Amino acid sequence: MRIKTIIILIITSSLGITGCQTTTNPSEYLSISYPSGAPKIVSDFRTMTSVEGKRRNQIHQGIDILGKNGQEILAVADGRVLKATIEKCWGPTIAIDHGISDDGKKIIALYGHVDEMLVSSGHKVKRGQVIARLGNNHFKFDCISKVRHLHLQIGQRYKSNPSIFAYGWATFISDGFRSRNPHLLWADGPGKVTCFKPNKKYKSGTITYPFPCN
Repeated sequence: MRIKTIIILIITSSLGITGCQTTTNPSEYLSISYPSGAPKIVSDFRTMTSVEGKRRNQIHQGIDILGKNGQEILAVADGRVLKATIEKCWGPTIAIDHGISDDGKKIIALYGHVDEMLVSSGHKVKRGQVIARLGNNHFKFDCISKVRHLHLQIGQRYKSNPSIFAYGWATFISDGFRSRNPHLLWADGPGKVTCFKPNKKYKSGTITYPFPCN
C-alpha cells in the first residue's frame, strides 16, 4: 500500500494536479474549497505548474495568488515580524512568526514578491492586518516570473544569519524543501480556505487567507 501511495504522489505532482493536494502525510489527500469572493490560487502547494503555466524545476513549496497593482496583503494570523527586506530574487519579502499550530509545529510565514512593505522587523501584527501591497515590480526580480502575485510559504526553522549565497526562501528558512502545507492550517478546517472577517474570533494556531475576499 505504501508503494502505491508514493507512486500516486509522484504522478500527481509531476502532472501539476491541483484538485487533490498532498498533505505532510503522503497517504492523505485534500480537496480544496473556496468561500465566495476568495481569489483562487493559481499555483498550489506541491504542484509542478508555475504562475506562468509552465513546468517548474522542482515541486512548489507554497501557494501563489495573482493580484492587481496595489492589492492588499493580510497577515494570516497574529505574530511578530522577523524580517522585512528586499531579497535579490524574490523581491520585497516579509517573514513573520505566527506561533505554533495544534500539532506543536511552528508557523513561520514568508510573504514573498510583494512591493510596498508596511511593517518592519520586530513589529507585532494582528490577523487580517494589511502588511504589504503588490506592485509593478514583477519584471524587476527573476523569481516573480513577470507575473504579479503573492507567494505564501510556511516553514518552521527561521534563519537569522543566512549565507551570502542564499536566495529565495533559503534567505529566511532552512526547511524550505519541507515546507508546511497551508491547506492543513485553515481556521475553518483542513482544505477549507478561510477568509478573514474582522468581527470573527479565530483559534490560535490557524491561518486565514492573505487576500481580502470580496
